[in-house]
Amino acid sequence: MVRKKVTDTKIYSPKSRDVTPRSKTILEDEIIYAMANTSVILMSMMMGLFTQVLGSTMGAMASGMAEAIGGKEASDKVDLEIKQGLPEIDEKMKEGISDLRKEIYAQMNQKRQELELVFSDPAFEVGPKIIEKYNFNLPKLTQKLDDDVLSQYSKLLVSEDVRFAKMFKELTEWISSLPKPN
Repeated sequence: MVRKKVTDTKIYSPKSRDVTPRSKTILEDEIIYAMANTSVILMSMMMGLFTQVLGSTMGAMASGMAEAIGGKEASDKVDLEIKQGLPEIDEKMKEGISDLRKEIYAQMNQKRQELELVFSDPAFEVGPKIIEKYNFNLPKLTQKLDDDVLSQYSKLLVSEDVRFAKMFKELTEWISSLPKPN
């Protein structure tokens, strides 16, 4: 029995089979969100470190002063009060980061028409390509993300996830290398 050969009537170039075409608008969205989300994660990390340093320094100074004035008991009381206040400071930081994320998203969307001309430079397409190489079982950084997802990405960085650290390093280098608008 002879098998009938099934043929595909469409002719594909080798490149067209490997590339999923994306519209210009989708690519621009991916670039905007890749830049914005990477910036938010970076800023949240910097703010978190600043809060830790400030809290440690403030705690050490207050504890030392309390001990000098009122003894060890006063020092312990100040330490306890500072530790109890840290969750409130942390919550304020989260609110600030959330506001920052919303502001960055809004600014990028307001300047979208100006950015369209800049995004025609192929250097801008590198960021989304970096992100696509990695899977963290989270929505991609090329999407509009909420505070919870960005927080999960920040936790990957804090926990020193090797793959995320590598991707994040590539993304920050990408952002640093982008041509600056005139």
